[in-house]
Formats: sequence, C-alpha cells, structure tokens
Amino acid sequence: MVSQFSTDTAEQAILVRAAASAVGLGEGPFRFLRFGINNVYINDDDLVVARVAPPHETFDIASDRLQNIELLVGAGAPLLRPLTSVLELADGRFVTYWPLADADRTISVSDMAALIAQWHCVSPPLSLEMWTPGYDDARRERMIAAGLEVNVPASALDFLLTELEDARALLFEYWDELPHTHPVVPVHGDLYPGNVVFHDGRYLLIDCDFLCSGPPEADLTQIVSHYEREVGDLSGRILAEYGLPVDEEFLRCATRVRELTHGLWLVSMWDMRPESREELRIRVENWDDRSVRWTFL
Repeated sequence: MVSQFSTDTAEQAILVRAAASAVGLGEGPFRFLRFGINNVYINDDDLVVARVAPPHETFDIASDRLQNIELLVGAGAPLLRPLTSVLELADGRFVTYWPLADADRTISVSDMAALIAQWHCVSPPLSLEMWTPGYDDARRERMIAAGLEVNVPASALDFLLTELEDARALLFEYWDELPHTHPVVPVHGDLYPGNVVFHDGRYLLIDCDFLCSGPPEADLTQIVSHYEREVGDLSGRILAEYGLPVDEEFLRCATRVRELTHGLWLVSMWDMRPESREELRIRVENWDDRSVRWTFL
C-alpha cells in the first residue's frame, strides 16, 4: 500500500487513473505533482486534478468537506467546485477530482485582498466545525510524531515545541477575551496566493483541507505570514485593502502559532522533501529577523 509520503507514486497514479476512468473523467494518464497534506496528481490530457487524501482521513470527513464546499458555493463563496463526490481507490485511500484551472496567473495584492473579503462576507453553514486555538492539535501531533521518526536536529524540534507552547498559551488568552459579538466567518485555513486559481474568468480558492468557521483573524494568518516572510513587508497593505475589522494583537499571536506549526510541517517533510531541511534551518536560526525571506514549500 502507498503511504502518505511514499515515493512510489507511479503505483498510486495508476489507481487514480483507473478510478477517474470509471466515472467518465477521461482515459489520460495522471502524473504526480507534489506531496503535501494530499498527494496531488494531474491529468494534462483531460484537464483533471486528483487529490489523494492522507491515510488517517475517513470517507465521512472527506464527504463532509465536499458537502460544505457545495453549501458555500451555493451561498456565493469563491471556491472551486469538485468534479465528483469522494471516491475510494483500490488501496483504500480516498480521492477527489477537480478541474485543472490556471494556477500560473499571478494575483495582485489588491485582488487577493478583495477575494478574501468576498470570502469572509459569506455566512458559514452551521455544519462547519468551529475553530478554536486547539483546532490544529491533532495535525500538530502527527507532524511531531513524524519528526521523531527521522533525523531532525533535536535543537530545531525543541525550539519549535518550546515556542509553540508559549504562543498557544497566549493565543488561548486572547481567544477567551474575544467578545461574543466578534465576527464569525468561513475559515479556509490556508489562504495565500498558492491556493488561488483563475477559472471561468474569476479567481477562486482551492485546497480547503482545513475548512471550518471562526474569527477572521484565524483565516488571515497564512496570508499575513506570506506577505511578511516570503514577499516582503506587504501585510499592512493587504490588511488595509481587505477592509474588514481585525483584532491586530489576536492576529499577530495567531500568526506566530501558524508559523511555528508550519515549521513542524517542514519537520514532517524532512525525508520526503530535502529542500525542507535547509528551509527549516534558515527559519530556526533567523526566526525573529523579518529581513530574512522564507520560502513556502
């Protein structure tokens, strides 16, 4: 059986092709694109993307996510819709198929801000789980376990875990102090230009693996980190053009938790993506130096 981070993607690509053919999505081959939360494959002939879920994801979790995507699209959310329901591969993993959209068109800061504002103006369905500061705990535990199984420098892992413990404690304090009137919006959970495509004449969000509802600050962490750490000091501009109310202290704390969690993701990728090793070293050695640019792998 192919594991989540297996390099034996040729076998899985055959299974993905067979499942796509069975539901009429064409006969073309699928090529492996990347590892991540999902294993992603592309069929260039039939313009289809396949996303194979990680081993721990159940059919119910995957199906509930697609159902919520459909509800949100029906309410006007700028999300890419799937081509099929959740399907099971011959190896027991679950797969979803999506249109192959234009991911190469660069979105401007202004368009990104407008897209996020449009997204946050949609009322989240009641079926969405509510975000809390502990929402990602299970995922963090899986990443920590993966890091302990490989040769990650103990100093790097200790740094991330120590900083994360302090940051999470502060985030819970901010969370407890939020007024009951604080806005609740749909939370994508991974908002940045890499999860935006241009399809049918407009920008749409993709990769809704962390979909939930919660405060807008919980959904702005990745985009703030992207424009500060990778691009340059543009986070102030995107927040200004976003235009909706934001608790800046809460956002700053939530962003730190998000960045440390992403550091753990680099730890979990240690064996499968060698470039994650150098990126982790750069981040740990220069964590508080905002002039050092990060690369979001």
